[in-house]
Formats: sequence, structure tokens, C-alpha cells
Amino acid sequence: MNRREAIFQGAAFAAAAALGLTLPVRTWAALPLPAGATDAEAALLDAIGETILPTTPDSPGAGSVGIGRFIFMMAAECQPADAVAALRRGLAEIETASRSNSGGAFAGLPAPAREAVLLAYEKRAAAETARGATNPFRLIKELTMFGYFTSEAGATQALRYEPVPGGYRGSVPLRPGDRSWAT
Repeated sequence: MNRREAIFQGAAFAAAAALGLTLPVRTWAALPLPAGATDAEAALLDAIGETILPTTPDSPGAGSVGIGRFIFMMAAECQPADAVAALRRGLAEIETASRSNSGGAFAGLPAPAREAVLLAYEKRAAAETARGATNPFRLIKELTMFGYFTSEAGATQALRYEPVPGGYRGSVPLRPGDRSWAT
């Protein structure tokens, strides 16, 4: 291989990588876990995400888009330094509360029991979080919403989707029961 071929192949590789980054994400399951995070913790976050945004007849739930890996990646890359530690502590507390209150692992509980565990944990976490410290459950909820509605399933099935470019319509009336727009 000569220098010209190496430069050409390098440019082709860079272009393919850039194109891959702009393609829509179907699920977040392909994201790597940050150091220290486990697949079991990501699966627990998937179950928590599914409880926050459950599957409906019209759209998949947050667990089906691999929200756990998204939450860990965003906490590691875009949140304060203590976010991953707070997130892991919150997961351990949720699992402990689930086992002590309901007698089983969080992921194995029926939906109403999972909701009860999360509601109790949310109240306790809000009361215990010191001013300025990361509230693990608030972080989980925020990143679940963000990750779900930026995934392909959330943007196209849970929201009405019109690909860009589209015409500008400044005022679109909503009827009761209509979904919000994603563009």
C-alpha cells in the first residue's frame, strides 16, 4: 500500500464513521457500559425505565430501547463526576427496598409493586439528598425521558414524527388524546 492509498482509505473510514454517527439510533443496547458498570445494573435500569414509561399498544416501553446503557453512558459522559456513583448507589437502594418490601428482585415484581417501590424510593431520595448532591432517582427519570424520546422508537412511535425537511406549520391544533410532535 502506498501513501496515496493509505490516505484514501483513511478518508473513506472517517467518512463512514461520520455517517454512522448521523444515522438514527434504533436502540441504545449497542452502547458500551462505562468502567465499573455491569450488565445486571443496566438490566435493572431497563426494568426501572419500563416502569417509568411502560409499553402501550401504540408504542414500546423504555426498557425495550435499552435505556439502561443510555443512562449509564450519559451519567458517565455528561453529568457531574459523582453521578455514576450516585446512580449505582440508587440502584442498590432500589433493589434492597424491593427485596425487603416485596420479597423479590425488582425486575421480577409485577408492575404495581414496581411502581410502589419506585414511588417510596422517590420520596425517600428527595428527602435524603443534600442540597447540591445528585439525586439518583431524579437522574434516572430525567435520562429515561431523554433517552426514550431521542431513540427511534420513542421519536417515531410514541410521538408523531415528520421527517425534516418539512413545511413550516406554526399553529397545529391538538385534539384530546393526540400525541405531541417530534421533528
